[in-house]
Amino acid sequence: TQALVLLDEPVTSTDPAEGAALAEALLLRLAALGMKVVATTHYNSLKALAQTTPGFMNASVEFDVSRLAPTYRLIMNLPGGSSAIDIAGRLGLDEGILEDALRLLRREDRVLEQMLGDLQEKQRRVNEDTERIAALKIEAERSAKEVAEIEERLRLSEREERKNAKKRLTDDLLQARAQVQAVVEGLKGERPTPKAKEAKQRLAEIEAQARERLVKPSETVPVEQLAAGDRVEILGLGSVGILLEAPQGKKRVRIRVGETDMSVAVSGLAGLSEAGAEPVPGALRPQPEHVRRPAGADDRGASTVLDVRGKTADEALELTVAALDQSALSDAPFLRIIHGHGTGRLKAVLRDYLKGSPYVSAFRAGERAEGGDGVTIVELR
Repeated sequence: TQALVLLDEPVTSTDPAEGAALAEALLLRLAALGMKVVATTHYNSLKALAQTTPGFMNASVEFDVSRLAPTYRLIMNLPGGSSAIDIAGRLGLDEGILEDALRLLRREDRVLEQMLGDLQEKQRRVNEDTERIAALKIEAERSAKEVAEIEERLRLSEREERKNAKKRLTDDLLQARAQVQAVVEGLKGERPTPKAKEAKQRLAEIEAQARERLVKPSETVPVEQLAAGDRVEILGLGSVGILLEAPQGKKRVRIRVGETDMSVAVSGLAGLSEAGAEPVPGALRPQPEHVRRPAGADDRGASTVLDVRGKTADEALELTVAALDQSALSDAPFLRIIHGHGTGRLKAVLRDYLKGSPYVSAFRAGERAEGGDGVTIVELR
């Protein structure tokens, strides 16, 4: 078994040179025998042994000369200094005696003691700085975590507030639509259709102004700065599309949302900056000559087809409400909604909504040539 040998100041109380030589020889023999040795010493030659001989390592216990007290901090790989003359001065020994001792001390020993003292001081400062940095790092991480939590709470709060505001606006608009539609029905018998259209257009303008409050100004680009191919949002609905034509000087423009082309009032659009725009699934930056529009079709024809395949129920419902608004304003006789088969949820949600819409006269499943039950044909009032 390996033995552990503890030596406190080996070979002292004799000639220092001979004592140091004997102590060094003893440590070398014990090491050769495979013993683990821990020794304390003031001999400088033993301190140097760890720097020149494999298998040996220095360590020291820090001593605060200013307080004449140990700090009990163990410093590995660094030999300690004796500081005997400094300590004697702190204890009140005559200055003359101290100066004589320094003069009599061999130059190399004096330099070594000074070097060891400086190293211990630097090591102490490094340790203090390391502890301070570690504490600052912990504090910074804690602060960063708190900031992230606050930002997340604010983001969720803002999202919830916008959601609630959007719901309130939608409820108000549904009521307004019903009232306007009732007026339109009453006016139809007297044939004042221009007044009815004017009432519808005014409702759309009020709706657009109200919805603008739900869009962050920092995320929008003025409509007059937009061009064909730019990203736009249908205000209040959160639906993002691509402009198919420049809006300057026009009241309505065509946009593409997913795979669907729609005709939308310019007042109901907001341009999205590149930093704030989110990718539009399936949308490519179009060229004007490649616009998906049937030959001879006008804006009304383009707005009578709505494709909501791949959308969530909420997204599909919002797009349907917007399409009904636009179809009513353009006097389109019908709206063709492509929702596909899937699980049947989209079809059920949309048809349930159509039952109570003031714009809808009737609706039915598509004929086989029209797409079958994956399509709903809506007849508008």
